[in-house]
Order: sequence, then C-alpha cells, then structure tokens
Amino acid sequence: MKATVRSLLSVMLVLALGAGTLSAQESDDPVLQKARDKYQEKLDKGKQDSGTQGSLASSGSDTADNESEVPYVPVLLSFTPGLSIPLGYYRTSASFAAIGAAFDTSYGFAGAGVFNMYDRGYGFQGAGVFNISGKKIGGFQGAGVFNIAGGEVDGFQGAGIFNIAGGSVRGAQLAGIFNIADKVQGSVQAAGLFNIASTVKGIQIAEMFNIAESVNGMQIGFVNITGELRGLQIGFINISNNGVDSLSALYMPATDTAFVYWQAGSPFLYMVLGAGAPRSDWFVRNDNLMVSAGIGTRVRLGGPYVDVDVSAEQAIGSDIDAIYQAAVDHDKAALVSYCKPYPSGRISLGLPLGRNLHLTGGVKVLVQLEEGGLVPESQKTQDSLSATWFGVPFTAWSQWFLGAKVRLHF
Repeated sequence: MKATVRSLLSVMLVLALGAGTLSAQESDDPVLQKARDKYQEKLDKGKQDSGTQGSLASSGSDTADNESEVPYVPVLLSFTPGLSIPLGYYRTSASFAAIGAAFDTSYGFAGAGVFNMYDRGYGFQGAGVFNISGKKIGGFQGAGVFNIAGGEVDGFQGAGIFNIAGGSVRGAQLAGIFNIADKVQGSVQAAGLFNIASTVKGIQIAEMFNIAESVNGMQIGFVNITGELRGLQIGFINISNNGVDSLSALYMPATDTAFVYWQAGSPFLYMVLGAGAPRSDWFVRNDNLMVSAGIGTRVRLGGPYVDVDVSAEQAIGSDIDAIYQAAVDHDKAALVSYCKPYPSGRISLGLPLGRNLHLTGGVKVLVQLEEGGLVPESQKTQDSLSATWFGVPFTAWSQWFLGAKVRLHF
C-alpha cells in the first residue's frame, strides 16, 4: 500500500514539474519574442544606414567609380579610334595618335594629328583640327580649328576658329573667331569676332561684340552688351540695363547753339558723342557743324545724378566735303591733317522725371590751346579766362545749357 502511494506521489510530482516547465516556457515566450523583434529591428536599421551611407558615398564619388571601371594603361598608341595599341577604351597618362584617338581620360599628354575625343582631360591636349571633351578640362586644350568641352575648363582653351565650354572657364579662352562659355570666372575670354557668356567675372575682349547676362569686370569691343554691369565697358556701343544709355538735346542761350549728345556705357566710365550747330542752321546748312567725342563718369545722388565728361571737339563744317572725300579715298594722311580738335568739358545735373525722361542742365567749357584746334568765333562768350597751366597758355570760354534727356532701350 505504501509502495502504491509513493508511486502515485512520484507520478503527480513529475506531472507538476512538467506543467510548471510548460507554464514557464509559455510565460517566457512573449519576452523572448520581444527580444528577438528588437534585435531584428536594430539589424534592419543598421542595414538601412549602411545602404544610405553607401548611396551617398556612391553619389559623391560617381566620377571615381566611373573612372575606376575603365582600365588604365600608361601609354596609348592610336592610328584612328578603334585601331590602337593596346586595343580598347582606356584611361591613360600619354596618348599619341597619327590621325585621331578616342579614350576615357588623359592624365598627362594627349596629342593627335587630327583630333582627340575623350571624357576628361588633365594636362595637355593638342590636335591639328579639333578636341572634344565630354566633361572637364584641367590644363591646356589647343587645336587648329576648334575645341569643345562639355564641362568646365580649368586652365587654357585655345583654337584657330572657336571654343565652346559647357561649364565655367577659369583661366583663358582664346579663339580666332568666337568663344562661348557658361561662365567666365576670374579669367580672359578673347576672340577675333565675338564672345558669349552667361556670367563674366573677368574680361571679355572682341573686335566686334561681347554679350553676357552679367559682367563683373570689363568688356572691350566695338559693341558690348550685358544685362547687369559692375565694371567697365569700352567700345563704340555699350549697352547695359543698369548703365548709362541716353540721348540728350541741349540748348545754349549765350551762343544760340543746339547740341545733341549720346551717352553709352557704365556709370563708372561712359562714352559720349556729340554734334551741334547754331540753332538756325539745323536742318538747313552744315558749314558750321561741330562734332565731339569723349568719355565721362556719373555720380549718383540717389535719384538725381551728376555727369562729368571731357571731349575732343572740332568744327568740321567748312571741311566736311574734303573729309568725306579723304575717307572715300582711304587717304589716312589727309584725314589726320584735318583732325585739329580743341578740348571741351561739361558738368551737368540730371533730374529724373520718370524712368526714361530726365531734365538736365549745366556748364560747358571750351578750351583753346596755343597749339591745337581753333574754337569757332560763334562759340566764344564773354565768360572767358586766359591763363597758363603747367607752362601751357590757354583761353577758356564757358556757357550754360539746359535740355532734356531720354533714356534709350534696345
């Protein structure tokens, strides 16, 4: 009996222990699951962070990755693209081509009898006819006819006909006919015919015209055009939205003379051309015609402004037929012999009545030197001064003027 009871107690104890273990396992399952979920969450987050960093590093080093994907050879010898030793598309430190070469990147020298075509160029790239780069140029790119760079040029780009840069030019862009660049930054853009750029922080020089959206520097050419000018324009026609560009008609009561002046350029330095005659001679006769050309500067006083300019003025009416004939005959000696100007100066105050119409008035001074052109008798007033300046004797006549000025828009 006692044995039976002990057996039953043993069975009950085993069952109780088994049930307790199962119960503990069931109660522990949510805790273990939470721990597993938290661990998996951290693992997934780590993978995401790693992927993000990897994509950022990838986007920041696309150039390096792309270059590393292209095999490198120290020297590439080519006859034409597709016929090279070794055969293929490479990055190289030195490329030599009889006719032309096509490669990924040049790190040192690339020379061809006719052309080079590549993605990037660092160092020297020279060709008899043309160079075409898909992206950046760092160094020298020279060709007999043209150069094209899809990206920025950090160095020199020179060609006999034209250069085109899709990015910024830092250094010099020189061509026999024209240059086109996105930006000219701290460099020179010079061409025989014209230059075009969106932004210029440097110098544009061309025989015919320069065009830029904004200029912080200088434009030198026959025609200079920019939207915003912070600097200087030197040329026959200078146009800028924030510059000086006006046509004025002035009357001088003391001599009964009317003048027309054209001012064009920047406030710092503008060009001024003038023509005048006695009031009664206008549209009737030209034998008393006077012309002038000079430069000036403008000082802004808020809305009003002061213009100060100096010119070389000359009465050409009596010689106008002879001057015309000398110009037709291309007789430079005769033209020079007729050139006998006298100095003149003006100081005027401008009062804007609106955006395009201004009132103006001031003083004009004519100076006759001992050696030089003669001031017409009709322009000599009672307000005169005779003196000697730095050993040079002169006589000056002054007169007041009033008029109106119209701001021009092209």
